[in-house]
Amino acid sequence: MKTLVIALAFLAFLVPSFAQAASVMEEQQAIQKMRDDTLSRLYAAKPETRDEISKAVGYAVFSSGSLAIIWVSGGYGHGIAHNNDAAADTYMQVANAGVGLGLGAKDFNTVFVFHDKKSFNDFITTGLDLSGNADVAAKEGAKGAAASGTADVLPGVRVYQLTKTGLMAQAMLQGTKYWQDDSLNGK
Repeated sequence: MKTLVIALAFLAFLVPSFAQAASVMEEQQAIQKMRDDTLSRLYAAKPETRDEISKAVGYAVFSSGSLAIIWVSGGYGHGIAHNNDAAADTYMQVANAGVGLGLGAKDFNTVFVFHDKKSFNDFITTGLDLSGNADVAAKEGAKGAAASGTADVLPGVRVYQLTKTGLMAQAMLQGTKYWQDDSLNGK
């Protein structure tokens, strides 16, 4: 029974709220709103990012949830990549899984800023795999704190992570995969 409760909690946590949307258009609108809200939060926390993003080739914004239970972790989310030159959006998905030591759950947003065309095109056409993760988060609304920040993960790509809510302590070997959402892109 305990295993069933944990499994159901894991699945419920990983299904983003907009996954219940009645139509493709509603899902797209929910993702666009998430993007706008996330960028507003980022600009408020780091005003210099507004200029960085406007001058970049493109950017991508994701909302994800992650759950770690002792030796395993997993997560899922949706996002949108925007090509500044073409003023075009590509809807995407993200999933991660890992092994290591961890316990907790967190809800977070990630913003990728692409400073060269090759990095952006590679991201939207073949996706991106990232590995390795260690973080601490204890946050509910405006209360608490989280160790979030900025990193250059690949040449020409800067990443910002903003934690919304959660309580998480983990040191995981984790793989994260980003790919196009064919159903939202009309494919």
